[in-house]
Amino acid sequence: MKLNKLARSLALVGLCSQLAVAALAQQGDNNNTNASAEKIERVEVTGSSIKRVKDEGALPLEVVTATQMRNMGITSTDALLRQIGANAASAGSTVSSNTVFSTEGDRLGGGGNYANLRGLGATGTLILLDGRRLSNQGLSGGSVDLNAIPFEMIERVEILKDGASAIYGTDAIGGVINFILKKDYQGFSISGTSSVPTINSAGIQRKLSVAGGFGSLDKEGFNIMGSISGDNNAALRGIDRSWATGYNPSAFAVPDTTSSPGYANIIGATGTALSTTGTTIAGGGATQYTVLNGMALSGAGCNSVPFGVGQVPNITIIPGLGYSAANSTYRCGTDYARQYMMQAPQKDLSAVLRGTVALGKDATGFVEYVGSRVSNHGEYTPYQFSTTSGPTSAALTAAGSAAAAAQAAFAKYGGIPNTNGTSLGNYPVSGPYYQNLLAQYGAAQFDPTKPIAYRLRMNDWGYRTVDNVSTNQRLTLGVDGTWNDYDYKASISHGEAGGHTDMLNGFADTNKLIALLASGIYNPFLMPGQSQSPEAQAAIADSQVHGRLQSGKTTVDTGLASISGKAFTLPAGEADFAVGVEARKESYDFSGTQGYNCVSSFSLANLELANSVMGCTGNGSAPNSSRKIGAVYGELILPVTKMLELQLALRYDHYQEIGGTTNPKLAFKFTPMKDLLFRGSASTGFRAPTPQQLHLASVELASSGTSSFADPLKCPNPAADPTNPACQITNLVVNSGGNPNLKPEKSHQASLGVVFSPLDSLTASADYWEIHMKDRIHLLTYTQELQNYDVFASNFIRDDQGNLTSIQAGWINAGSSDTKGIDFTLTHNAKLLGGKLVTTGTATKMISDKEALINGQPMVQYVDQWKTDTLYQKWRTNISSTFSLNDWSTTLSVNYSSGYNDEDRTPYVGTNPAGTPVHRRIASYTTFNLFTTYTGIKNVTLTGGLVNMLDRQPPFTWHDPDYVIGAGYDPRVADPRGRTLQVSARYSF
Repeated sequence: MKLNKLARSLALVGLCSQLAVAALAQQGDNNNTNASAEKIERVEVTGSSIKRVKDEGALPLEVVTATQMRNMGITSTDALLRQIGANAASAGSTVSSNTVFSTEGDRLGGGGNYANLRGLGATGTLILLDGRRLSNQGLSGGSVDLNAIPFEMIERVEILKDGASAIYGTDAIGGVINFILKKDYQGFSISGTSSVPTINSAGIQRKLSVAGGFGSLDKEGFNIMGSISGDNNAALRGIDRSWATGYNPSAFAVPDTTSSPGYANIIGATGTALSTTGTTIAGGGATQYTVLNGMALSGAGCNSVPFGVGQVPNITIIPGLGYSAANSTYRCGTDYARQYMMQAPQKDLSAVLRGTVALGKDATGFVEYVGSRVSNHGEYTPYQFSTTSGPTSAALTAAGSAAAAAQAAFAKYGGIPNTNGTSLGNYPVSGPYYQNLLAQYGAAQFDPTKPIAYRLRMNDWGYRTVDNVSTNQRLTLGVDGTWNDYDYKASISHGEAGGHTDMLNGFADTNKLIALLASGIYNPFLMPGQSQSPEAQAAIADSQVHGRLQSGKTTVDTGLASISGKAFTLPAGEADFAVGVEARKESYDFSGTQGYNCVSSFSLANLELANSVMGCTGNGSAPNSSRKIGAVYGELILPVTKMLELQLALRYDHYQEIGGTTNPKLAFKFTPMKDLLFRGSASTGFRAPTPQQLHLASVELASSGTSSFADPLKCPNPAADPTNPACQITNLVVNSGGNPNLKPEKSHQASLGVVFSPLDSLTASADYWEIHMKDRIHLLTYTQELQNYDVFASNFIRDDQGNLTSIQAGWINAGSSDTKGIDFTLTHNAKLLGGKLVTTGTATKMISDKEALINGQPMVQYVDQWKTDTLYQKWRTNISSTFSLNDWSTTLSVNYSSGYNDEDRTPYVGTNPAGTPVHRRIASYTTFNLFTTYTGIKNVTLTGGLVNMLDRQPPFTWHDPDYVIGAGYDPRVADPRGRTLQVSARYSF
């Protein structure tokens, strides 16, 4: 059955030449005008340690050259990944991970850019630079941040779309991306690029690079080269794009939020002016409203302030989350998703310095330094809290010296005592901004002799902003050479990556904050056009907290040595071999949040903490740990017959603390005729847990500050009982951290493919692949535990009354997964109008991705389905055609990604709004890029064009933006900049 489906797919490729897909690695750079005259040389390609003649190989390898990237307008690794069909859309891109909280699977990688071949996650893709490892990102310690790659010095990128654990190491389950840098560079060049969205100036990107080198390795016996590059990306926010909105009731999209950006929502609470039973409003009938807002009551309207929206549509669109007439008719909300940053301000600086010297006739030695620094301003919406959770004044007094900081702050701001002993955070009756809703709006059961409890979004403190700084550097010393019929190479390298996160804005000292709120100086009830008093503004500035939140460091020391060449002679030809050894030491050290204690509520315990900060995201520390890895591997290529060649590989790795593993690989290439080739492989894989996943200390985190959720035990049907407090839980503590009992992931993978060339100018291929994994390492979220309560009931911590107090989450060994797909490639060369037309492209068809969260559960199909981390779209395709004539070259490229089912809204809506499908489709996304390059001026190369030339807007999605950042669109799929004019110039001499 599988072979029949494969045959039909191959026939489809043969008929549909529009499915142009990137040239096979064996084709080299198709932009050469005289490829047939190119010198035949033995080169090592990704996927084998044996040097072969070009155009040979049994594994599916995709190559993208610097020329091709320039022609398509690709100026970053982030943009490159979007061109690779085998790289699944994920939350690991720079756009998706630019918030304070980063991604679900790697909360410490904010602002990073990570590969995700086959959808196996960043840790399942091995990233190499010139065939050698870099240090993993300094904070997370999990995988390499691609921002560390010196993009301007890339000569080509080789993407091995096959498991390679038997050759490169156990973490190459999904494949390998090998960035090859330029070498033996001579002359000087300076280049610059500017990318400007045509809608407005928001989201501008600029690049500048300088490179130089001297000395000819062939003539003078040495070469010294170096480069330095800098990038500067400006911010792009939701407010900069009209379609980026979370409030679109006509499309049944409304924000799940409980706070207002202006006038705070007055909420019902025991002992406050508005009791938990609520109040009737003059002219409002018999309904007793439990949440009131002056903007909604006065007729000014919730939308009279920036980002303000009414909550009335929530009553019918998402009643399953507890919205009702009583708590939403006069409540204002925030379209907080529209506040999200879609492109973070980021500055990159990278440098390369390399010296190469001839060591006799057949050997070269080299020393190379590669370094980078990336500063990314992560940003999240202003924090929100409810004052009902604060301690009483009596309790604070009783705390004595333990709450000295709060007492001092309270005195500093001239606090007005709460003689009735209610929460300090509530607005005092004697405060100058007290709202008497009985007198103002006829709130009959409103008691103006009591303080007011309210829910506030801290707009006056600003967006929570952090500076994520990542550095990465590697120093390598090596030698490559040939002795008789043998090639050898050896190298030692030291790599290290550092990272830190600094709080820049939007974070408040908890004691100063609660004292300021209780003093009455701060006005939480601003109407449109009003602003805080100078005294309040000074107090807000005084309460802001700035400083180092966390830092981390990784190192990797590697020694490599290998030899390859002819092993023996068989009747069909020479058998080639390679043997090698690798010794590696990895270390990881993460400080955790040491100088501050991050909290999410005004409990007495939180006030007593040293340097208590409201709204930051704390992380536990990971002790300074290291482990040694040793490996030995061998590879043999056997020409069994003139038509059949086998590749055998075997690698043994031993991980300190974890143990050893042996992984074999068998591949074949069968060529029954010159223009037809069959190939296939089978191998196993093994990925050890990262030090962070093993050793990160447990930390208390707040659940989403904007969404409410239901206790699955006490509120099994939220839509039927929206007033039940157990159906409207917010800010529950989640305990998350490392798991020293994690087991390694294990995999089995196989592929089967065909390459054919029916015409001299046309070559196509198709490769079926499948990967089976077990014991997948997964960061268990409280959302998944809520969805699988019966399985994780023991992780829900309750008090003596059975009320939820916290949820235990963190890293676990999940169940198994089965992932299957087909990769297609095609390249076509033709002469046209006196010039040359080259069409290339790649496409990946996802057949299946079935996963089980834990062993014993049924496998769930995720292809074509909404998912909060990795999307498994049915198709991801790139087509590019380049027409070259004299000094001109023009490239038209097309990127296509198929649509998929939107997030399942059943838990939200309870019952369908009239005529509204709970399951809806997100449309496919196709963009066209057009670029022209001119080289007619001596030493000058000019390139200009349009990214997304038709200005295709991202397809609409109504997903919950708390779990996938982005309002009304999916940042894992779409580029939010819109049509972008990009120009670049290079001067070389």
